Amino acid sequence: MTIFRRTLRDRRRALLWWALGFLALNLLTLAFFPTIRGQQDFDELVQQMPEALRAMFGMEQGISLGSAAGYLWARLFSSLLTVLLVVYAIVGGAGLIGGSEEDGTLELLLANPVSRERVALERALAFAAALAALTAVAALTLIALAPPFSALEGIDAGGLAAAFAGAYTLALLHGAVAFMGGAVSGRRGPGLAAGTVLAAGGFLAQGLLSAAGAPEWVSNLNPWYWYLKENLLAFGPRWEAALPALVLAAVPVAAGVAVFRRRDLR
Repeated sequence: MTIFRRTLRDRRRALLWWALGFLALNLLTLAFFPTIRGQQDFDELVQQMPEALRAMFGMEQGISLGSAAGYLWARLFSSLLTVLLVVYAIVGGAGLIGGSEEDGTLELLLANPVSRERVALERALAFAAALAALTAVAALTLIALAPPFSALEGIDAGGLAAAFAGAYTLALLHGAVAFMGGAVSGRRGPGLAAGTVLAAGGFLAQGLLSAAGAPEWVSNLNPWYWYLKENLLAFGPRWEAALPALVLAAVPVAAGVAVFRRRDLR
C-alpha cells in the first residue's frame, strides 16, 4: 500500500465525522434562512454594527442579509464553514510529520526503504486530497439541501463554485504552514501554533484593516483579504479568491520537506 493511500485510510474515520459535522452545519444554517429572508430589520441591525465587525464577516458591501447571497456568505463562507475548514487543515497539517514523529510511528515508517521526501510529499498530497473531499461534501450537501429553503435563489453557479474553491485553498494554505511547522520541529505543537497565528491574525486583520481604510497593497498581504474582500455569491468568481493561496501553499510545503530531509529525528 502506498503512503498516499495509507494516509487517506488512516484519516477516513475522522473525515467521516467532519463530513457529518458539515452536513449538520449546512442543515441548521439553511433551516434558519426562511425566517430571515426579506427581513429589512436585520439589514438595519447590521448597519449599526462596527465597520470592522461587518468587514470581518463579509457584510460591508451593501448586500442584504435577507438575500440568499448575503445570508450564506455571512453565515457560512465568511465565518463558520471556512473557519472549520481552516481548523481541520491546521490540525491535520501539523500532525502529518510532527504528530507522527511525536508518537513514534514515523521512525517505524522510515525504517523501510523509503525516502523522507517521498513520505513527506505523499502525506501532504493525501491530506490535500482529504481536504478537497471534505470541501466537496460541504458543497454537495449544501446544494442538495438548499432547494426546499429556496436558499440558492439568485446565486450564480460560478460564484458558488468560486466560494468553495476559495475556502479550500485558504484552508490548504493554513494546513501547509502547519505542516511546515511540524516538519521543521518534529512536534505537533509548533505546527498548530504557526497555523493558528496565521489564521487568527489574518481573520482579525481582515476586519481591522478594512475599517481603518488601509491601502490596498497592505490588505493584499493578507490571504483572508484575497478571499473575503468581495461577496463571491453576489458578484461572481474572482481569480484572486483562490489561485494565489493555492500557489503560495507550495512554498511552506517545500520548505518543510527541505528541512525535514536534512535534520535528525527527535
